Amino acid sequence: MTITTAIITANAMTSLDHPVDCLVDTLIEAQRLLGQINWNTITSNRARGTYRSPDGTPASVTVVDTQLSPDLLAEIQTWMARS
Repeated sequence: MTITTAIITANAMTSLDHPVDCLVDTLIEAQRLLGQINWNTITSNRARGTYRSPDGTPASVTVVDTQLSPDLLAEIQTWMARS
């Protein structure tokens, strides 16, 4: 079984163009794209953390399983309000 996922930051939402086996695969991809991430919350269908933005300030990141997050827009709005 594969899942589709997205990486959400304050600047962009990136849906991976290929399915992955599990959410951990996308956590690894997020770290490859953004650098070191301190994951604060990891559940079965989403993970939240912080990383250093290019200007050196802390920035928020969320990784979600888009198939198990039925209200993705609400998730994005909630997370962005916390950023």
